[in-house]
Amino acid sequence: MHKKLREFLEANGLRADASEAEAWELYRQLQAGGISYTGPERADAEPPAPPAPPASPADPEAMAKAIAEALAADRQRAAEIEDVCRHVGMDEQAIRKMIADGHSVDAARKAALDHLKAKNIPFGAGAGQAQIGLEARDKMRAAAIDGMLMRCGRRVDKPADGAREFRAMRLLDIVRESLNVAGVHTRGLDPRELVSRAFSPATTSDFPILLSNLVNKSLLGAYAEAPATWRPLVATSSATDFKAKHAIKLSSAPDLRPLLESGEYETADLKESGESYAITTRGRIIRLTRQMIINDDLSAFDRVAAMFGAAARRWENQTVYGLITANKNMADGKPLFDNGHNNLLAGAALDSDGLSAARLKMRTQKGMQGELLDVQPAFLLIPAAMETNAEILLRSTALPQGTFSSGVVNPWAGKLTPVSDPLLDAASEKAWYVFAAPGQYPVIEVAWLMGDEQPFIDQEVEFTTDALGVKVRHDFGAGIVDFIGAAKNPGV
Repeated sequence: MHKKLREFLEANGLRADASEAEAWELYRQLQAGGISYTGPERADAEPPAPPAPPASPADPEAMAKAIAEALAADRQRAAEIEDVCRHVGMDEQAIRKMIADGHSVDAARKAALDHLKAKNIPFGAGAGQAQIGLEARDKMRAAAIDGMLMRCGRRVDKPADGAREFRAMRLLDIVRESLNVAGVHTRGLDPRELVSRAFSPATTSDFPILLSNLVNKSLLGAYAEAPATWRPLVATSSATDFKAKHAIKLSSAPDLRPLLESGEYETADLKESGESYAITTRGRIIRLTRQMIINDDLSAFDRVAAMFGAAARRWENQTVYGLITANKNMADGKPLFDNGHNNLLAGAALDSDGLSAARLKMRTQKGMQGELLDVQPAFLLIPAAMETNAEILLRSTALPQGTFSSGVVNPWAGKLTPVSDPLLDAASEKAWYVFAAPGQYPVIEVAWLMGDEQPFIDQEVEFTTDALGVKVRHDFGAGIVDFIGAAKNPGV
């Protein structure tokens, strides 16, 4: 720009340190206000502007007003560019350069849109920083999740690199770190703005993913740790949908027959079972609010998640043991345990004689076509009130009865595996059961949708509540499939 032209602009309000682009912008604004420079032509910048009409003698008030309006318009342009570009997380230095180069607000909006389209590739917060690759981002996620789990008191066998650093961080510090990795400028943001940016769909912050993964690990950990005492007693299956699942009645298998005189094999006439059950779904939504994050209440996330994991297992327990204690009618119109099924004994105490009678019942069971099945008892199911006595009976070397000497060998030692659950006590503290191995004659079958035994976790940022909604869903079902493999003694 010509020196004389520069001096003219500085005399009309241009800052001494203003860039050349800013100088030309001010010159255009002065021209629009009727103020033109009539000195030597410039020869070092843009092509000369169209000739302006001869300038009238300058009116100082009009000139001051034009300069003030021009500067106000420029400040408005800069403010709008900052608002648009910072909202989508553009780099601060890039924003300043866009303002200094005289870009219009429309040009800034286009640049912001281009930034959003390219945001799948995360960049660091400062200009000139090296690009953060997906591998580094994944490492940050792993370290943050392990660090938060350790802070909640959960054991992490092999913490990811950097996990101990995240363990010492407050939740807001982790929010800031995840925003920085996503290329969002966080300098000067207060806690409310930090959380809003972290949950905003306009950013690619990892923080919602970190919280969801934390809930997932805590929930599944609690689900796996919760007792599932019914496991050894049941057969397992998989369901592909929610339709009724029909059971296979193994006790209907007929005996093998010799070949017919013609050399052909005789066709078996199998009898179908009328028992069926279906998969059902239960679930809840956990809301992780911005208040919890600002208050650094990380333990609340862990506690709530663990409670839902235990609840999923508790539902399974209640379903399976409810089938046993309810003793509802089967497809033949008789209860599961019934004299008509030859699996209900006269009330007796849990001792050697009582077990002998139960074993005899099971071994003499007959199939649907009258064939002897020789069902072998494998498990002794008792309420918690009888657990100690049952373990003494099944694990003593000598038979623990007062009428026998210590030299009498215990025939039940190691023969049956005791299974106990307090859900049985609510129905009866005296009733006890014997079950065959489910691989031989299953009584109860359980199934999960698509064979996925663990609860399903999904998450969504809730715009209307300023929270992260984490949905817990569990698809599970259980049903009675046969009565042959179990016997009940109501006790005394």
